[in-house]
Amino acid sequence: MLNELYISLMSRTAPGARKGGLAREVAGIRGRYSRQKNAWENHLQHTKECISAHLHEAEAAEPILVLGAGLCLDLPLDALNTHPAGALLVDAVEPPRARRLLKQYENLSFELSDLTGCLASDKAPPKVAPIPLVGYGMAISCNILSQLALPFASSPPENDEEAALTSNLQDAHIRALVAMNCPALLITDYERVEMHGDHDHIVKTVDRQHLPGAPLETWQWYIAPKGEVNRHLDIRLNVGAWLLNA
Repeated sequence: MLNELYISLMSRTAPGARKGGLAREVAGIRGRYSRQKNAWENHLQHTKECISAHLHEAEAAEPILVLGAGLCLDLPLDALNTHPAGALLVDAVEPPRARRLLKQYENLSFELSDLTGCLASDKAPPKVAPIPLVGYGMAISCNILSQLALPFASSPPENDEEAALTSNLQDAHIRALVAMNCPALLITDYERVEMHGDHDHIVKTVDRQHLPGAPLETWQWYIAPKGEVNRHLDIRLNVGAWLLNA
């Protein structure tokens, strides 16, 4: 708990992100990772390999844009660093771990940014997320799409208003990726499977109508094995990857 408090307090944040609970969320993710390294390993490694396998799609003269850098647990930093124009990692929270790691890489930089467009205001989310549409050789949205609504809504949403806001934020993010003038790799969970005994309860985490057709590949993230939430509940996420604009 003390380590999570330290991470929360020492993380740098974009305007509105700390008030929205995102620094605490990143600290909580770090704590869950510490407890569940073995269960998370396949997902983290699969994400890194998926990104690495598609970096050849990036235009060499332009940097790679990574959305949802967070703790950098799922990013192939060595591979990103070898891109000729480097990479810009973006998130609303920059935790101490990311700052320490990126000091080792000359070709990588970090920028705080609100990817929703409404963290610091009461305005509705824009139709297209505030992501730069030009100037990059490739964009990577990394395990962030289902998390965009966390400062504003429960997961799953508790009412129609929260459901609509969640859907609008996800739609705006994908609209921005599609509007970019470069390939965009989208990696996201789209279903949460809650297993209690012999019974599976599937909760949609991303509206499939927003997702651009069939995924390139899918895999599972065993995010909360029994004992993490309670001793009877086992939670996994179904994750997919999509390549846009290629």
